[in-house]
Amino acid sequence: MDVDLEELIAEAARSGWAPEPSRRLAEEIESHIVVPLWGRLRDVLGRDEAEQMARVIAWERCLELATAPPADGVSWGYLAKLVRWRLLDAARVTVLHHRRHKLTHRLPEPRPTHRWSLGPHLERIAYELESEGLPAAVGRRLIRVAADGPPYYRAGIIARLRRARATAEQAEGLAWLLRGGAGRPSALARLALGEAPDEVFNDPGVRRWIRAAAGGDQRFFSGPSRLGLRRAAGVEWLAAA
Repeated sequence: MDVDLEELIAEAARSGWAPEPSRRLAEEIESHIVVPLWGRLRDVLGRDEAEQMARVIAWERCLELATAPPADGVSWGYLAKLVRWRLLDAARVTVLHHRRHKLTHRLPEPRPTHRWSLGPHLERIAYELESEGLPAAVGRRLIRVAADGPPYYRAGIIARLRRARATAEQAEGLAWLLRGGAGRPSALARLALGEAPDEVFNDPGVRRWIRAAAGGDQRFFSGPSRLGLRRAAGVEWLAAA
């Protein structure tokens, strides 16, 4: 005979969730909620993960129902629906995670330090900008502004940098370093794929992006060369900021 869920919850709550009433409720949760779990959820989340999540969610809901039962009462169907909704949310998150671009899975988490960390690959780009004469504080701030999306397409990055008072050359160079284009992967993408930093930053095209982002390549848009201004753009920007 089917055991009434409301009676099981009430009995366990009256006993102060003693071992025996709690065991009986857990056994019924196993047979009414876990065993009939939708196969698609097992496939997406993994069998063990889905079943364990179902047990935990069902038990949490029983604790809540013991103190605040709905006016229409509770049933196994009601509890199963609550569990299924939570598991479906978890499954959606899992599916979306696996659909992300493969590079996003390989980007390392920023290491906690005494300062706001940009992450190893971005830190290397900041170092290269500094080596071309851009003050470290300016380079790090420009990178943070560029990454403060969405959107993350090149035009969006350039627009954010221009609003932050970066020069046109700096904005264009940083956009190529961080976002790249259809025919040229960014320096960030190449680092994330495991390419050696020396190989990446010795690439003539990447060096040109670095010089432009540092404010030293005024020929980035095929304009007249203005030699000797490598440091000027970054220093002036920092003073204005």
